[in-house]
Amino acid sequence: MRYLIIDKRQRITEKISTASKRLIQELEKKNYSYDFAYNDELEFILKDGNLAIKAAGKDITKYSHIIFRGHSLSNEKEYHFKRYIIDYIDIYNSKNPGKKILVQNAQAIKNLPYYNKIATALFCVKNNLPYFDTYFRTDGDYLQDRDILNEYPLIMKDYSGENRIEKIEGKEKIKKNVFKIDSEHEYKNLGNIDTTHMFLQQFSSSGEDYRIFVKLGKVIGGWRRKAKGSFMTVSKGEYEMYNNPNPEMKGIAERFATLINADFIAVDFMYIDGKPYIQEISFHPGFKAYETKITEGNPTNIAEAIITAFRE
Repeated sequence: MRYLIIDKRQRITEKISTASKRLIQELEKKNYSYDFAYNDELEFILKDGNLAIKAAGKDITKYSHIIFRGHSLSNEKEYHFKRYIIDYIDIYNSKNPGKKILVQNAQAIKNLPYYNKIATALFCVKNNLPYFDTYFRTDGDYLQDRDILNEYPLIMKDYSGENRIEKIEGKEKIKKNVFKIDSEHEYKNLGNIDTTHMFLQQFSSSGEDYRIFVKLGKVIGGWRRKAKGSFMTVSKGEYEMYNNPNPEMKGIAERFATLINADFIAVDFMYIDGKPYIQEISFHPGFKAYETKITEGNPTNIAEAIITAFRE
């Protein structure tokens, strides 16, 4: 077996992500050969009626397994690159049935042609899955709809999920593009935010969120995170193991994963009025906090789960 991991460059450090490092560690434990490439190291070559794709200078048909990690959320091309690779490998596999290449989440990516919050919401609507009430205006002028704005508090988020970079004490740091709005006055004083890239979502007062990892349609682990000193759970949140979610949350996570046909996925939840609602999903979730911030319980080896999450 020979694996190829394709990831995005980190916006500040430009180092290999922690998640990809962990995948490499698990591959090395199993003595599996591998290569690593960034999204900006891909080549698409059409010549004499034939297509070839290279990653960091190497033909991708030389691999047995391909794992997609992150892509730039502000650059839709990087998600499209994944689809081009999947379509190309489908053609290759049809011509070489004895040497099939497995691409993680290939069917799921086909089923979610756009990787953003509205696309996720549409998938949930289509399949009757609980999703946060969401409102997006292409002109960003949310003052035009007073009925929506009167439902304070509201959360404003980036349409694609992209984070912003702020310089704090002379150092660049990644910050969530998430804002809580308690009044029209606060909305009007958001500063230089380009609201054409933002959407509004109902607010959960639960003060906690959940990440549930699903491998080949079955929940294998997860965490619960409680907010501390802020409405945002990601800001100094307290983590605890949540490998066995309640039946309702487990059922929703597994149903989403099955319907979208994901090999590996994380489904994030928050509660509203005592019911779990899908907040977002990820085909390439981070799991550093799960491995490093939880002191009690028996964590699942998420990295090992990812490198073995392929449908034949």
